[in-house]
Amino acid sequence: MEIKEYIRTHKYCLLMLYFPVYLVAFFTIDKIPARYIIECSLDSFIGFNQYMVIPYFIWYPWFVGWLIFFLIRDKDDFIRLAVVMFSGMTICLIIYVLWPNGVDLREEITGTDICSRIVELIRAADTPYAVCPSIHISTIAAIQLAINDTKLPEIKPLVKLLCGAVTLLIAYSTMAIKQHSIVDVFWGAVLSIVLYYIYIICEKIFKRMLKEKEERI
Repeated sequence: MEIKEYIRTHKYCLLMLYFPVYLVAFFTIDKIPARYIIECSLDSFIGFNQYMVIPYFIWYPWFVGWLIFFLIRDKDDFIRLAVVMFSGMTICLIIYVLWPNGVDLREEITGTDICSRIVELIRAADTPYAVCPSIHISTIAAIQLAINDTKLPEIKPLVKLLCGAVTLLIAYSTMAIKQHSIVDVFWGAVLSIVLYYIYIICEKIFKRMLKEKEERI
C-alpha cells in the first residue's frame, strides 16, 4: 500500500518504466550487423587494459544509483536527468537502426586472469555493434551535468570533483577494453550536453511563461 501511495503522490517516478522498454529495444537492435565501421587513428594510442573492466562495470550501479538518488531527493533534478538521459538513449537507438554501426577494435585476449575472463564474457554477451553514439557515455555525461547543477546541500564541490573523476574513468574504460572508439565517446558526450542545455532553455522559457501568466491573473 505504501508503494501505491508513493506512486500516486510521485507520478514522475513512472519515468523509470522506460528501462524495460529500453532493454528490449537495445538487445534487439544490438543484433543488427554493422554496415559502417567506426574508425579513428587515436584509438591505436589506447592500449587494451583488462583491468579497466572494473570501472566499466561501475557504470551499472552508477547510473541506476544516481537516478534513484535524485528520485528520492529532488523532483526537478530527477525529471531533468531522466528526460535528458532517456531522450539520449532513445536517440542512440534510432541512430543505430538508421545507421547500423560498429567497431573492429577487439583483439585476441591472451590473459588468463579474472579481469580478462570478464572481458571475454562481456564480448560474448555484447556485440561490437550499435556503438556510436555511446549510450555508456551519454548516460554518465547526463549524470555528471545533473550533479554539477544540483543545489542539494550534500553534493558539495569535492563530491562533484570526485564524481567527475569517476565519470572520466568510466569513459576511458570503454576504450581501454575496446568496447568503444574515441569517436563513440565523443558523440555520446556531445549528445547529452546538447540535450541537457536544450532542456535547461526550455525549462527557463516555460517558467517565464508561467510567471507571466500568474502576474496577469
